[in-house]
Amino acid sequence: MTFLTDPAVRYWGGVITSWSSLASTTATFVGTIVLLKYHLPRIKNKSEKPIKHQWFYSLLTMSIMAVFVVTGLIYGMTSSTYQWLYQSWYSPITGLLNAVSAFFAVSAIYRAFRIRTLESAMLVIPALIILLYDSPLGAGMLSIFPGMTQLAEYIFTYTGPSAFRGFILACACGTMILSIRTIFGKEKGFLPAEEASVPTG
Repeated sequence: MTFLTDPAVRYWGGVITSWSSLASTTATFVGTIVLLKYHLPRIKNKSEKPIKHQWFYSLLTMSIMAVFVVTGLIYGMTSSTYQWLYQSWYSPITGLLNAVSAFFAVSAIYRAFRIRTLESAMLVIPALIILLYDSPLGAGMLSIFPGMTQLAEYIFTYTGPSAFRGFILACACGTMILSIRTIFGKEKGFLPAEEASVPTG
């Protein structure tokens, strides 16, 4: 579903989408270089910073990345070998990270949006309903209350995606503004303090 139906806008939207594939590939390549520059010196020096046994975790990260890269180059990303690696290694780790993220999200919601006003209640209650709806135990709890399962499905199907689209639009606008400021040298927060303080001509 698109917000604008003008043919010119749709055309340039398709062009930008095509270019985004090149940008994401370039970002993946640059990210790989950054990972190598960060982890290889720590492996070589057997670094214990920023955490204890950091070099071992760096070695583990590089080894897993190498296994995925070599397997993908030899057999292809659609091969059964690569898919087995993805389903056996990547998917369980993703589920674990999502579970940990959900725990911290709930604790952050409790700290930031304690139900004192109507607005905070409108944020917290739907979030708790969706969390219960997505968990097997929570789905059973919702089914005890008449109409709660249907309400959760409505929020999950209609209200949630609508709010997420607004969030994506806001992120896209912020990214464009940040990119423009970075290109023109107005955004220097990513630089070290001594470099950021150097005035430009």
